[in-house]
Parts: sequence; structure tokens; C-alpha cells
Amino acid sequence: MKICPKCKTVYSSYAAACPRCGIQQPERPDDVAPAPKERVRRDWIWILVGVPAFIGLIYLILWIMKLAS
Repeated sequence: MKICPKCKTVYSSYAAACPRCGIQQPERPDDVAPAPKERVRRDWIWILVGVPAFIGLIYLILWIMKLAS
């Protein structure tokens, strides 16, 4: 939902302009642009390497605890 800055009318976020006064509201500046392909690829590599490494670390800690007891 959007709020018109001029007349304070609440209207649908799908509408391009305020139905009461007709003022067009610019797009919100906090809308996120799509990430570049390089960043998406780098994030996936970190996920695919980091999750198994974390699981391996847990198993290593458990194995050391088993040896110590």
C-alpha cells in the first residue's frame, strides 16, 4: 500500500498515481536491483564450499571428543 504525500490517501501499490489527486509517486529508492552475475556466482560457491566444510568441522569435533573419552 502507498500513501500519497500530498493528500495522505492510502491506495494500492499497483496503481501508478494517486486516485484522488493524480500525483505520481516515484519508485521507492530502497528497491533492490538484481545482483550482478559475478556476485551471485561467488555467493553460490561460498555456500557450496562453506556448508560441507562446516559439517566436516562438526564431525571432526565429534570425532576428537570420542577419542578423548
